[in-house]
Amino acid sequence: MYLNPFANTWTCSSSASPAMEEFHRRLPEYNSTPLVSLPDLARDLGLGHVFVKDESFRFGLPAFKILGASWAVYRAVAAKVELPQTCPLDELSVSANTRDITLVTCTDGNWGRAVARMAKYLRIPAIVFVPQNMDQATKEKIASEGARVSVVSGDYDESVKAARKEAETSSGLLVMDTSWPGYEEIPKV
Repeated sequence: MYLNPFANTWTCSSSASPAMEEFHRRLPEYNSTPLVSLPDLARDLGLGHVFVKDESFRFGLPAFKILGASWAVYRAVAAKVELPQTCPLDELSVSANTRDITLVTCTDGNWGRAVARMAKYLRIPAIVFVPQNMDQATKEKIASEGARVSVVSGDYDESVKAARKEAETSSGLLVMDTSWPGYEEIPKV
C-alpha cells in the first residue's frame, strides 16, 4: 500500500474547461457523480476517510468514458459542420444529418458504447469496430445504442486499422480514444 505523504496538502484544480462542463450538463441523463464513503475500509486501513467516485450511473452508462467520448464527438462533429463549440445539441444534430455524417470508431467496450450513445443523441449513424474476442453481451450493449457493430478478425489493434480504413474509404468521421502520428487532436481532448 502506498500512502502519499503530500495528500494532506494537495488540492484539486479542475482541468476541465467551463465549456466542457457546461456541455456535459446539457446532455440527456446528466447527473453528478456521487462520492461514496467507505468507512469500514477507511478504518481497516487506519485512515480518516476513503471515498470512491461512483461512475456506474453516468448518463445511464456504467463508465466514465462517456465524458471523453461525448466531448470528442461534439467537438469533432461541430468542426466538421463548421458550427461553434457552443451550439446546442439539436442544432448540431440537424447540421450533422444534413451532411450525412457517420461516426466511425473502434473499441474493447466502453468507448464504443459511449460514441454510439452520442450518435444516438445526434441521431446520426455510427459504426463501431470490435475485436473478435469481444463477448457477445458487450457487442449487444453497443448495438443497443443504435450503432452498427462490425467484428474484426483479430485483436484491438486490428480493429483500429479497420476503423481507420473505413473512415478513409467512406468519408466517415473518425473519433478514437487512441492516437498515432497525424491523429492526435481528438484523443487529446
